[in-house]
Amino acid sequence: MTDLIKQIVRETIENKMCAWQKKPDGYYHEEIYADYRDEKEDSTLKEIMKSEDPEQTFYEKMFEWYQDAEWEIEHNLLKAVVASIETAAPTETYDEDEIKDEIRELVSIDYPYEHFLKQEFCVNIFVDTGDGNYDYVLNCVYPHYNGRCGETIDDKASILWLARQQGYTKTDLNKALRKGDIKDPHGFLESMRQEVINHGSHMAILTFLARMTLEEIFELNELLKLQDRNGHFYDAENRPYCGYILIDKKAECGLYDPWGGGGSILELQLEKDVRLPIRFIRSATVDGGDGCSIRNVYGTDSSIYREDVVKKIHAPKKV
Repeated sequence: MTDLIKQIVRETIENKMCAWQKKPDGYYHEEIYADYRDEKEDSTLKEIMKSEDPEQTFYEKMFEWYQDAEWEIEHNLLKAVVASIETAAPTETYDEDEIKDEIRELVSIDYPYEHFLKQEFCVNIFVDTGDGNYDYVLNCVYPHYNGRCGETIDDKASILWLARQQGYTKTDLNKALRKGDIKDPHGFLESMRQEVINHGSHMAILTFLARMTLEEIFELNELLKLQDRNGHFYDAENRPYCGYILIDKKAECGLYDPWGGGGSILELQLEKDVRLPIRFIRSATVDGGDGCSIRNVYGTDSSIYREDVVKKIHAPKKV
């Protein structure tokens, strides 16, 4: 490519692109447009989350979705450059592939990653404090239909872990489950009795409902991988520290059976924010991505998934 052709390419790009599009990195940036109504469906996220590296798969999917738009921008720039050459230097010969390479040296075509990373999804955070090693039956204690009066609550039961998080003892929880108002409960302990007695399945996993951005989902699931960094442990208590998340007390939560498609009323009354160790999270993915969809089972809309429920995602400083 001659110096004259290079000069024409540069002048054409400078005239074509607005001055404010030139960033400190030296490139003119053209971002592919994404309408504010453009959103990806839950089914798309389910597919992405099943991959070995969900975040990388997302970026690969973006190329599939927007490569035509990228090629169209490149084609239009190429047409503008060719027109300039034929006007300013009609006798000059040129190679279009070389011109494309020169354009790529000047222009960066940016995909609308941020648009989709900020999209919110309805996420089920399933808790496993060691009861997963027992098929989540440890939460089905009296007054649950499958429980027996007088039985003790196993220390690995996530309902006991949550009670302790809320400032109560095992004795407090045992007393509350044996005696309490199930019609109009007040506070955490009475609402736990209501939750246990209304659960219609023999498997009960403690579940928090949250609306999270795709970016937050990726961040949390990257930390979930740390559970297996020293090998896989079926007993969650043996897993290494992976950081924690802070869940707002306004979150909807309760007992659910994602395998059978049933559950309780999901109306535990949290009195304090919950500091949930990431090593105690079975999964945190879009509703329906790990078992039956809560919205389908309960016949509800997305309003039960509240915003800003996950107040903090804290990663370990050392791994």
